[in-house]
Amino acid sequence: MKTILLRLCICLIFCPIAFSQTTFGPRTNIDPDTEDEPYEIESGDLDGDGTIDLVMATFDFVGSIDYIKWYKNDGAGNFTIQPTISSTITYIDGLAVADIDGQFGEDIIVSSQNLNRVAYFLSDGAGGFGAETVIDNMILAPGEVKAGDINLDGNIDIIVPSFSEFKTVWYTGDGTGGFAAEQIIQIDAGGVDTPYFVDVADYDGDTDLDVVIGIYNFPGPQRVEIYYNQYIESGTSTVSWIKDTQTVDGAMNRIQNIIFGDVNNDGQLDVVSTDINAGEVTWYNKIKNGTSTPTIVSDATITGSPALAYIADIDNDNLNDVIVTDFGVSDDDIIWFKGNSNASPDTAPSLITDNNFQNVDITVADFDNDTDLDIATVGNFSDTVDWYENELIVLEVDDNFFEGLKIYPNPTQNVLHIKTERNEISNLSILDAVGREVMQVSLKSTTSIDVSQLQAGIYLIKFEGVNTTYKFIKK
Repeated sequence: MKTILLRLCICLIFCPIAFSQTTFGPRTNIDPDTEDEPYEIESGDLDGDGTIDLVMATFDFVGSIDYIKWYKNDGAGNFTIQPTISSTITYIDGLAVADIDGQFGEDIIVSSQNLNRVAYFLSDGAGGFGAETVIDNMILAPGEVKAGDINLDGNIDIIVPSFSEFKTVWYTGDGTGGFAAEQIIQIDAGGVDTPYFVDVADYDGDTDLDVVIGIYNFPGPQRVEIYYNQYIESGTSTVSWIKDTQTVDGAMNRIQNIIFGDVNNDGQLDVVSTDINAGEVTWYNKIKNGTSTPTIVSDATITGSPALAYIADIDNDNLNDVIVTDFGVSDDDIIWFKGNSNASPDTAPSLITDNNFQNVDITVADFDNDTDLDIATVGNFSDTVDWYENELIVLEVDDNFFEGLKIYPNPTQNVLHIKTERNEISNLSILDAVGREVMQVSLKSTTSIDVSQLQAGIYLIKFEGVNTTYKFIKK
């Protein structure tokens, strides 16, 4: 499981906009057959076109073939299955998306549990990905993969726990696709503590990235620890690590997910865990080198086998909410708890879907460019990739004039696409923020407008014969 760092959405798109209660639409299937055991999903602009795409990886206990597949988004939430990235790297237990080399779109980083390998695939600038490049092929049973700038040099580094070597390590990236040998974050020389789940964020607020680790300890119990990056504190511009003097949680049954996130919306990061055996999703108000106060968000009466917790503002009230998925088949598959200011989330959840697909992993982003956050999932039981549209914001258009109007991507840097189901030609004007016309275009059913020469800012689209104008942002 994994979560990714929250993407900030710019809330100016095209108008008018109608606000409603936060509900999610029915399941939209993207891939009806991922092959067995889809286990990881991530989102990002994989081809550099300004829209948020998806990547999925499988973890097949039975078969001999695992897959990494990606799905191109047209900017309106219509995904198409692209050629398979890899079918040779197996038992993929970690998946991350980040721009490793500073070129084209975001790249894909994976770990293979049985091949003892961490590797990546670079976006090639032509709508595809290059061959597998190995970062480390001697790390035993790697787990989750996280990406972040650990040493504050502007380049992406990689963080990975090694289950069979009782350690968590990081690899320094050079910004061009090269990575140095592993460096240790945490290690148990006694061969007892086995890390498997990690997350990365600036927990102590000193601008460098810290790490939270979910540690298996046989026969148990399992626990959660924070390791602080000393890059800033040391004053030496070198990375070293110090474990918090007090454990976040030392009495867990079976950790399934560990993340950082501001759950109580007080401006300070918290730690969140899921315990699949206890059926509990818990957030911790943890003081650095001090007390850790646990509060249960969801217990076994709500979701008996929680897989994942995800922190995001899905109702656009500037407060983080908590999304929870179920690894079992008897409870609601995805639910969410409304966040509150300086307080725990609501105790009663709202339903997103109940399809018993075992949505072991999700990713959250604005897939249809309407300024609210949608959810994409992998169904571990159904072998599918699906997404659910957040229907909080409804884009109102004059249906008598334009049928199926779509304007994307928004914001955009180079090209703005406009689609409508009407075939007749109409004229449109692009106006700057003070109402001056800067461009005039003849609109057909599909029109692509080169806006690369426009200065960054907010622009209006005005269609001939229509009083309503629509905003877009030029980056």
